[in-house]
Amino acid sequence: MHIVRVALAALFLGGALLPVQAHHSAAMYDFRKVEEATGVVKAVRVINPHMSLTLEVSGAKGAQDVEFEGHSLNNFYRAGWRPNMIKVGDRIKVRFAPRKDAEPGGFVSGFTTSDGKEVAFKIPSEANTPAPAAPGK
Repeated sequence: MHIVRVALAALFLGGALLPVQAHHSAAMYDFRKVEEATGVVKAVRVINPHMSLTLEVSGAKGAQDVEFEGHSLNNFYRAGWRPNMIKVGDRIKVRFAPRKDAEPGGFVSGFTTSDGKEVAFKIPSEANTPAPAAPGK
C-alpha cells in the first residue's frame, strides 16, 4: 500500500510540473537575431520565475505598449541589475531576441538605463553554445 501512495504522489507532482516547464519555453523567440527598442517604462516586474517589462515605444504606427520578458531575478542580479535601477517613467533602451511570429516584443538580452548603465545577459542560445576552439587547435 505504501508503494501505491508513493507512486500516486510522484505522478501527481510530475503532472503538476508539466505546465511550469511549458510556460518557460523560449521557443517563441528567435535568438539568432538581436533587435533594440527605446521607450518609456510603463511597468517592470523583476521577480521569479522571470521578469516582465512593458515599454511604450513610438514608431511608424504611433505609440504602443510592447511586452518583453526575460531572465529570473537571480540572473538579473548576477548581471548587475539592482532594485530601482529601472523605474516606471524612465526612458531606456532594450536589446532583445524578437518573437518568431513577428509580433512586437521579445526576450530581453540586455538594457541601458536612462543614466547610461548597461546590464547584459547570456541568452539561451549563447548559454548552450560551446566556447570557440583556440586558434591553431
